Amino acid sequence: MAKNIYARTLYFLCEEKEAHYPIIDRIEESLGLPIPRMEPQDFMLAMQQHKHKILLIDYNNYQQLQSAIRNLPLSNNIFETVLINVDRRLTTNELLSFGNLKALFYQSEDIAKIAFGCGEVINSQNWLPRKVAAQLLHYYRHVVDSQTSPATVDLTTREIQILRSLLTGASNNQIAEDLFISEFTVKSHLYQIFKKLSVKNRVQAISWAKQHLVC
Repeated sequence: MAKNIYARTLYFLCEEKEAHYPIIDRIEESLGLPIPRMEPQDFMLAMQQHKHKILLIDYNNYQQLQSAIRNLPLSNNIFETVLINVDRRLTTNELLSFGNLKALFYQSEDIAKIAFGCGEVINSQNWLPRKVAAQLLHYYRHVVDSQTSPATVDLTTREIQILRSLLTGASNNQIAEDLFISEFTVKSHLYQIFKKLSVKNRVQAISWAKQHLVC
């Protein structure tokens, strides 16, 4: 059997495909492979057509991208993500917001190392700093240990609706608008959901929902 049954391609998520990104050019040259550019509006189409893309994200420009990708499922696990130009140690919740994070490179990393790590990701390997890997391992161990709630939790219809909204990455304000309720009511429902599921935050609630809700 062939090692890979589908093409794995690294795509650079950016504001404008036609703009010049010197660091991406240098990674391409060192890697010896093209890195196609992908704008946020291409993202949803990519979800429908190609579920094996690897997204390369320049963390230095992520703030500018956030407004454009706010409603997009960046954390969806069908996408693998690679972060470059990270300027500090990220919190666990920040790491989780990038979904299936496969590699992370700090600003101090040289291009050759970044290119080599990207090549490893294309070949289905991980390339995470030891401390980042430890953070994620600790989190997932905690999730497994805390999954003591049965699949048949006594959730109301509204609470299930809100859990499904969390799966889409919707904010409290977006959930309130979609369900025609106040943001205060959303927070009240979330409090009850967390209590019933024995979880501490929305990330853990989403993890529970992915395992137990039939979408």
